[in-house]
Amino acid sequence: MTISWHGSQPRPITWEQYLDLDEEFRRDLEIVDGFIVPREQRSREHQKVGTRLSLALEGAAVTEMRTGNGSCYETNTEVDVLLWEVPPTARKPDAVLHKCLPEYEQLAAEHCVIVAEVLSTWSIRRDRVHKMSDYADAGVPHYWLISFDKVGALTIERYALSGRKGRYTHIGTTHRDMGPVAVSLTDPFPLEILWRDLEVAPPVI
Repeated sequence: MTISWHGSQPRPITWEQYLDLDEEFRRDLEIVDGFIVPREQRSREHQKVGTRLSLALEGAAVTEMRTGNGSCYETNTEVDVLLWEVPPTARKPDAVLHKCLPEYEQLAAEHCVIVAEVLSTWSIRRDRVHKMSDYADAGVPHYWLISFDKVGALTIERYALSGRKGRYTHIGTTHRDMGPVAVSLTDPFPLEILWRDLEVAPPVI
């Protein structure tokens, strides 16, 4: 049975109660320490950049899986990632690369390889402070922040954990003016993404 959300919450709820909320309502909600948090406003460009990034990560993951080393990866956009269950905290990243899961298993921090948030006017503080801290505390190894304009992704800031948990260390920032390659790295596996892969505007002919 699912229930709708009416906006008032005098006390924390459990993870099971959160999952009982109507899926349509839950799409624009997150849960932090048992309290429902509405997600920030997201423009069409914001959502498109997240989708383009997810597709680019998926392409890199498919290439890696074809090497036959036994690894299996999937990508997702705007899906609940359970960071911890007590008190329940789950975020919906704009894009996430994670290990393959059985169909009905809950995506959790332990499965995530790269979590990415697209910055916007309404999300900068939440993404740079609150979500960054939550993902680090949960042990997500790689965190990316992407800024964008009308053309598409503009900058990509990459952060990584130096240990299993703790604070993120900034490991690099790329800008669209620096050349055609947006991301080129070897960890978690050889991966290259071009800026053209992250464009949302019609190409100039």
